[in-house]
Amino acid sequence: MMTLQPLASVAEARFRPAEHFGFAATLSWIPVNDTEFHLTAHHLPLTVRLLGGMPRLGAMVHPAFLARAAVDGEGRWRAGYRPLALRTYPFVLSNRQGARPIDVIDFVAEAGLVGPWGMPVCADPASGALSPEMEAVRNTLLMTRDGAVRLSAALDLLRISNVLVPLRDPENRAAADLVVDAARLAALDEGAVAALAGRSFLPLDLAGAILFSRSHLAPERLPRAEPGRAVAQPEPSAAPGSAADIVLSNLAAMNFALDGSDLFDLASVADWTEFAAPPPPAEEEAAPAAAAA
Repeated sequence: MMTLQPLASVAEARFRPAEHFGFAATLSWIPVNDTEFHLTAHHLPLTVRLLGGMPRLGAMVHPAFLARAAVDGEGRWRAGYRPLALRTYPFVLSNRQGARPIDVIDFVAEAGLVGPWGMPVCADPASGALSPEMEAVRNTLLMTRDGAVRLSAALDLLRISNVLVPLRDPENRAAADLVVDAARLAALDEGAVAALAGRSFLPLDLAGAILFSRSHLAPERLPRAEPGRAVAQPEPSAAPGSAADIVLSNLAAMNFALDGSDLFDLASVADWTEFAAPPPPAEEEAAPAAAAA
């Protein structure tokens, strides 16, 4: 149970950043910004939660869901990259409206990170003007909130496309956290894929990142396999006679692979084998095509 207290009530206090992260298990899930989800996917599993009826992207930090604990027994962070939500802890944006920046910030009272030591909360407690350090925290909180809205619109398209499935909780029930199912994503037809990427490639970019990050989940938490659902394999096509023909025919057949090489190590994730490019034609098939060219 977390108690949120208005930061304005302790304007003359000071604060310090978290050094021990045992609280991560209590948080269970933390929001992830649109500027950091690629990097987060390398270290923590990305999941989707419905909050207030809207899909939100976050990182799972509860040890019961992780293949490797993000925090060791002494509270040290071991998961590599630390998302912005952990770096701004214990501060959150409130739902209040106020004329001063300090009025829209709350803090977790139980964290013990706001008190008589560290950096000042305010440059001028009388007016509520924030210190440079707290102003940076506030700007990061605002950036994270705005990024969550942009991600939510893209995640809503994935939800409509029915490619999100629930994880299994420690009681083997459907959890509140959703991830992308590789078989469902690969089975989408050309029209559905075009609709996902109609305004932006972000929905497919998110789908790839969520799939990639599943390797950080404990195997027993992964979604149950759906019997009878197979990944559609592309039909082989005749080899065309020119480079332009090759490009156009492969585009028409949706016969191409998603290239995330600059972002992810695809070889480390088994689920990505469904997205590999089709094999080259056998020698006996290639010879007549080459002769015809």
